[in-house]
Amino acid sequence: MRQPEHRKHDRDSLFLVAELRLERDGAPYAVKLRNISDSGVMAEGSMRVARGCPVWVDLHNVGIIAGSVAWAAGDRCGIAFDQTIDASMVSYPVDEIDLPERSGLPSWEPETRD
Repeated sequence: MRQPEHRKHDRDSLFLVAELRLERDGAPYAVKLRNISDSGVMAEGSMRVARGCPVWVDLHNVGIIAGSVAWAAGDRCGIAFDQTIDASMVSYPVDEIDLPERSGLPSWEPETRD
């Protein structure tokens, strides 16, 4: 029997395409986004990730958001954002809002670890 879910943030079901990059190699993956909330999103794509893997997601109308994989199952994974966002902005048409400045966002270059 499944346990009831206890979430801090409401989530919206949606079907959008975004770009996801993995910290380990910086490779871009086109992913389908589903069930977005202010604190995370479910992504579906060809990437292979493990729990804890650092990632960046380029969200429509929001920008590049850092996060980490909370769970992975097959071609789907849950991503917990490092900071909360306004999830309602992701599905708004671009011309209906003022886009935030992208200054200070991480570059797409993967970091090298010593």
